[in-house]
Amino acid sequence: MSVAVFKPTLWSQKIQNALETLTGLRTHCDYEFEKELIKAGNKLKIAGSVAPTIGTYVPGTDINIENVDGNDQELVIDQFKYFARYFDNVDKAQSIPGVLENDSKECARYLHEEGDKYVASILKAGVDDGTIAKSASAITPNKTNVVGAVEEGLVALYEKNVKPTDELYGEFSPKFYSMLRQSLTEVLTNNVELAKKGAVGKYNNVMVCIENLLPTAESVKYNFIRTSKAVAFAGQVDTVKAIEKEKGFGDIVKGLYVFGAKVVRPEQAYAIQESI
Repeated sequence: MSVAVFKPTLWSQKIQNALETLTGLRTHCDYEFEKELIKAGNKLKIAGSVAPTIGTYVPGTDINIENVDGNDQELVIDQFKYFARYFDNVDKAQSIPGVLENDSKECARYLHEEGDKYVASILKAGVDDGTIAKSASAITPNKTNVVGAVEEGLVALYEKNVKPTDELYGEFSPKFYSMLRQSLTEVLTNNVELAKKGAVGKYNNVMVCIENLLPTAESVKYNFIRTSKAVAFAGQVDTVKAIEKEKGFGDIVKGLYVFGAKVVRPEQAYAIQESI
């Protein structure tokens, strides 16, 4: 039976590697909680610090004691995406160089897009409920207004104590990017470090990226400038297995990708509204 010699570890590793090397909205997130979350289960409580109240001490008088409740948030793994592929014979597919590798990369690309779409949805929710700041009005990108829109976003972030030296990701639509391109301080040509980060250029401290999965609301598209700490993301390929088709002679290979994301530092993200 062909399923008996299926190599699940090899297949799973191929998919995971592909996910790690692709770029997009998901890759611009904070992954520092991922290992901790996978070990702990499907929910992780993230403890946040609270700014202290600074009092003026008057000698000989009592001081006020402040109760610190903290600012806890939960990162939950609640997204489950899968693929299921039918092969006439898995053994034969594995024996042909490149067949399963190419197919796994294709599956990984679509799984990756689901992660991107989810990050886009929670960023949109943050803008809609007011926790993520946005530009006052939507613009139709042109060469005279995009730089001003980016600068307004940077000012908003700097006013929230994001440092001018912090690395930011600018996630822009193709149209927005095409208008901003002439103002870039660095471009992708022969720039290995930019390529590693999925960026096509740099504007000051902003890594400029082209995104086709930006969220929309009615006639508006949201472009974002944010740090990698604004959104926390965790996920893994949880299951990959092969089963024999119940009614037939072929085999089915299926995989499950589980993940979760949360806007944990909304003050480190800013949305530029673009008319569509």
